[in-house]
Amino acid sequence: MAVYIRLDDAVRARLRGDGGCTSSGSDHDASACLSDLVQAFLETDAAAGGAGEDGPGPAPKGQDSDDEDDGAETAASVRELLDPPAAEDPFRIRLAAAVAAALDAEAPLQAHGAAFRRAVMRRLRAAGYDAGVCRSRWEASGGLTAGAYEYLDVVVPTATSSSSKGTKRTTARYIVDADFRAGLEVARATAEYAVVVAAVPATAVVAREEAVGRAVRLASDAARRSLRAHGLHVPPWRKTRYMLAKWLGPYKRSPSSASGAMPTPGATGMDIKCRAVGFFPSTSAAPAARIK
Repeated sequence: MAVYIRLDDAVRARLRGDGGCTSSGSDHDASACLSDLVQAFLETDAAAGGAGEDGPGPAPKGQDSDDEDDGAETAASVRELLDPPAAEDPFRIRLAAAVAAALDAEAPLQAHGAAFRRAVMRRLRAAGYDAGVCRSRWEASGGLTAGAYEYLDVVVPTATSSSSKGTKRTTARYIVDADFRAGLEVARATAEYAVVVAAVPATAVVAREEAVGRAVRLASDAARRSLRAHGLHVPPWRKTRYMLAKWLGPYKRSPSSASGAMPTPGATGMDIKCRAVGFFPSTSAAPAARIK
């Protein structure tokens, strides 16, 4: 007698060995991406229990107060990750101020998406920051829905060490995204989750990429609880792996076309010249040769 066992998507994905992140020919393979997404899958799968990450089901009764406490703790953690005290990261405070000024200056373009982000990037580079437009893209794999996302980043040198093999320079990468909070919103959010979303900076998120990854995991878990409390499925674009792929997946970076090394952010006495692309200086016309 044959026995058939019905396997869900998660189990089939494990048997196939599908990964949570695929390369799209990016200039930045993001070596930590795969491990981050796999870890997020395991954490989410364990937290979801028998229902799975996207499974519906109301939360047990009598746990409203516990949920509120969990929401307050999650919100405090998200706020600390995305908006830490100035003493912990003085450079982030300066960068956030420059981002706010650029957003205000380019506000008329905000409805135009890509043009708005590029205008903000140009202002940040003119202010001395190594800013770029990053476009992440990932293919469908192992239950992960294919998608693409665009945001800004700023890279800053952190230290330089010398050894017998040469000089090694390390950098820190800051994620800059004015649409970060909107990307966390879900339908019929519970009071617990509303507190978590409110903890995200309203104007723009300016935070180190590792802090963004931890905040996304916390927010995604809270979003899952919020949706399941109303008996709703978790949509593919709100799953933890999908959210992590947006900011931590493989990406292509497009900096300004201006050539030359960028000055160190915060340095004084910087003279920055911007070159207009597509315009060429007029040249004096040579006198026409006279033909006798």
